[in-house]
Amino acid sequence: MTRYLLAPLALSFAGAATPARGADAPVDFNRDVRPILTTQCYACHGPDERARKAGLRLDTKADAIAGKAVVPGKPAESELLRRLTSEDPDEVMPPPRSKKPPLSAGQIDLVRRWIAAGADYSEHWAFAKLTRPALPAVRGPAFPA
Repeated sequence: MTRYLLAPLALSFAGAATPARGADAPVDFNRDVRPILTTQCYACHGPDERARKAGLRLDTKADAIAGKAVVPGKPAESELLRRLTSEDPDEVMPPPRSKKPPLSAGQIDLVRRWIAAGADYSEHWAFAKLTRPALPAVRGPAFPA
C-alpha cells in the first residue's frame, strides 16, 4: 500500500533530476528544432510533394530560405516566426483546422533563437558520418600514456 502512495511522489522528483537548458544555451537543430518542425509543420510543409501546402518546404534549408520562411539571423523578417506568433486565425500556424496544438512560448522561443543564430540545419543523426571521439587523457602509473 505504501508503495502506491510513494510512486506519485517519486515521479514528481524524477523531472527535477533532468538538467535544464537555460535561455542562453545554444539551440541545436536536431535536439531542439527538428522535433518541433516534424510534429507541427512537416505534414504540410515537408518532403511529401502531394501533401505540401503553399509550395513551401521547411525540411531543407535551401527551400525554407528560398520561400522566405526562414531568414537566417533575422527572426523579425522570417515568415515562419510571424506565422507561429500570429493571432489571426487565417494566418497562424499550425492552422486551427489542423487540430494541432499551437506551439508553446518555449517552443516559439527556441525557433526564434535558432533563426537568430543563423538557422543552421543539421543532417539527421542517422545519416551523419560516424566519427571517433578523442581518447581521454589518462594519468597514473597503472595507465601508461
